[in-house]
Amino acid sequence: MDEDTRRAIARRAKALTLIMPTEEEDAAITKAALSDPDNPPMTDTELAKLQPARRPRGRPALEATKVATSIRFDNVVLDSFKALGPGWQTRINEILLQYLIETRQLSRFHATVQAGAKEQRKADEFLVVARDTVQAKEKVKRHLLASGREEAARERVITVDVGNAAVRDLPVIM
Repeated sequence: MDEDTRRAIARRAKALTLIMPTEEEDAAITKAALSDPDNPPMTDTELAKLQPARRPRGRPALEATKVATSIRFDNVVLDSFKALGPGWQTRINEILLQYLIETRQLSRFHATVQAGAKEQRKADEFLVVARDTVQAKEKVKRHLLASGREEAARERVITVDVGNAAVRDLPVIM
């Protein structure tokens, strides 16, 4: 190892060496900090309220996450979507979803919200994309709560698997 390399390594090691104050120096520094009227120490309550300054990386988590996949498109199809600018993958997803809705090919449930225990009066109706009746009912309740309809969310929800059957003109809950 030549002399210049050895010196460079020694400089890096020295720069990385932590120099700790003695107990007396530490006490003097702490005393000076505590007596500073412009910068009082934080209380335990204030320290407990501290949160990270940055949010986690990436987009916020969504209730319905998307799945990465690989699919082959004709060049003209892919180039046309990309030419429309950012969001081309989202547009493809929306068009495919709309196709499934229009051709009645979604795995979905017809959900009816019953108003009143003895009354068999419908308060609302939805098409719900879900894996089973339990998830369909949960999604309806969350949708009602999110739209500010707490009273309706407390009502009974009846779900029927409609598979590919035609149920038109109902709002779709994903």
